[in-house]
Amino acid sequence: MPHRPPDRCLRWAAVALASLAAACGSGGNGSTAQAPPPPPPQVTPITLAVSGRAVVRAQGDAQGFTLLEEKALAITQPGPDRRVVLLDGLGNEIGSYIPPSDWSLIDSTRHPSGDTTVILAAARTVMLVRLDRSGKTIDQSPLVDPDAPNDPFFDAGGTHDDGALVPTYTRDAARVAAIGEDLAVVLRTGRNAVVAYRFAHSANGYARTWRTLVEPGLSLFPESITSGTFDVFHALDNHWHVLLDAGADGAMAVGVASKPGLAPVFAAHATYFGEPITAAVGALVTRLAPDGRRTGTTVVDTVRPSELHGLRLSQGGVVAMGRAFTEQRADGSGWDAYVARIDGTSGALLSYRLVDLDRGEVLFDALALPQSRLLVAGAGGYVQNPTGASIMDDPQMTPLLAILEADGSVRQRIAVAPGARENQVRALVAVGERWLIAGMVNGPGTHTGDGNPAAITSDGFLRDVSVPSP
Repeated sequence: MPHRPPDRCLRWAAVALASLAAACGSGGNGSTAQAPPPPPPQVTPITLAVSGRAVVRAQGDAQGFTLLEEKALAITQPGPDRRVVLLDGLGNEIGSYIPPSDWSLIDSTRHPSGDTTVILAAARTVMLVRLDRSGKTIDQSPLVDPDAPNDPFFDAGGTHDDGALVPTYTRDAARVAAIGEDLAVVLRTGRNAVVAYRFAHSANGYARTWRTLVEPGLSLFPESITSGTFDVFHALDNHWHVLLDAGADGAMAVGVASKPGLAPVFAAHATYFGEPITAAVGALVTRLAPDGRRTGTTVVDTVRPSELHGLRLSQGGVVAMGRAFTEQRADGSGWDAYVARIDGTSGALLSYRLVDLDRGEVLFDALALPQSRLLVAGAGGYVQNPTGASIMDDPQMTPLLAILEADGSVRQRIAVAPGARENQVRALVAVGERWLIAGMVNGPGTHTGDGNPAAITSDGFLRDVSVPSP
């Protein structure tokens, strides 16, 4: 029987032969041939179409996406009507979550693990629900706050419900944001105070870490229109909403709108915190440290009536955005989008800029680009009753995607193929070198469903988009 050399000898021989082959690979001159690098992995673009619901929020990574979808409702219908849909990295649906009867799904956020947290609201109560990647409920916890009835309150005769964690007028007044596997929450209570919380998550569910009063309670009043059946931008209850973003380090930013006569937030804030405010209308953006300490509040003075629709922590600061009624024009094109940039350390308002590209505009989301630029998403090309809230069905509302310079000026508008009727780009997602947009096509205007309620409908999308290099 022949002798078999030890394994180590075989490995040595293999290495020696490989070295000899490499040395001879370029004609025997002793140089080493460099193998070409492997091609980058091919990414199949996502082109997801959603029937009957708009995509109003999207978050994701290479492993998958969490979509918050919303059904369009008439002004007379209770809502909001939202659900969560979970996708794998290729855009295939792998799960979904619909809230139980008598609850409304208000907001959602995706954690690095792939879990999703949703916040639900009933008539007076709020619930946190944790979902796995397939939409299965991991745990759920009621959000309880015994201090809420005792928050300071500035009474001007409006209705309030001191024992509730939901305003009397709308359930759509809570937002969540992931801090790793933990959770940031901000909501408007039944006393109309704005309160922020941090929750730690473990196998035992959510446990509250801290509570911070962001704005005192005050009387808020609803807004209505004289005719029409659909509220295109949730403009009628925008002043009840709260906005939130959180960083991986636990820092938070909270945004609220102030509106003379309907939501005198500036006056209540100035009185309670002893911080005089000369502006009449706009928004307040409050920064919170990871331990819940208030580190400052910035006034965004929009001068004219405005709405706050988006808030992002970005490039060491905060970006707030929405739309402002800058000029009363006979053709109804007097609304412009706005973007405000706030220094994350000092709280200084670095810039406030109107974005005027195509008749009426609104911005919903923004993400950072190199050289302090921003990629922004919204809608444009709409006209509105110059003395009212009605947004017209014709001409068509166009999707808006653009690159802004550091000072907010427009560098470039990026073409996005429109769908039928009203179009909106509602959310931006960055996954490595990829960019995705989500939003709505085929949406209704204010009067679309006046004679035909079935026309109050919209469709959604999530798809890859090409963003030019700076």
